[in-house]
Amino acid sequence: MSVMVLGGSADERLQAAYAFHRESFLRRGPFICVDGERDQRRLLMALQEWNSPGPADLWANPLLAAEHGTLFLDQVGSLSIETQRMFLAFARRLVDAPMESEKPHWVGRLTVGNPEHLSTAVMDGRFLPALYDSLDKVRVELPARIAGVA
Repeated sequence: MSVMVLGGSADERLQAAYAFHRESFLRRGPFICVDGERDQRRLLMALQEWNSPGPADLWANPLLAAEHGTLFLDQVGSLSIETQRMFLAFARRLVDAPMESEKPHWVGRLTVGNPEHLSTAVMDGRFLPALYDSLDKVRVELPARIAGVA
């Protein structure tokens, strides 16, 4: 089940995501953190690799590195629409993956974070409604941060 962590600072979102990982049966697996703004190219390449046949490079692919653990994607609202579409296809395959699929079924938890609530981005057409619905299963809302206040 996916987790969405909204508000707070980047460190607070990371700590909340890690708490879910640490308290779950996935705690023995890796906890991989990806920044949607800074690491978008790497994530897009990983999603393209996941959706293509053939072997994948474990070290460059955060999806494979997070297998049997947690993939925490912070600043999910920064993803381009193209990356969102590919991430949605990946997220849907977690639930709907046919047993005959060329790629093995990914086992792990998707946890996403964003400084602001994503409903405005959905209404403005900057975030895919289907991706929002897919990721918004367990929501953690942290107190909003005031600029310049730690």
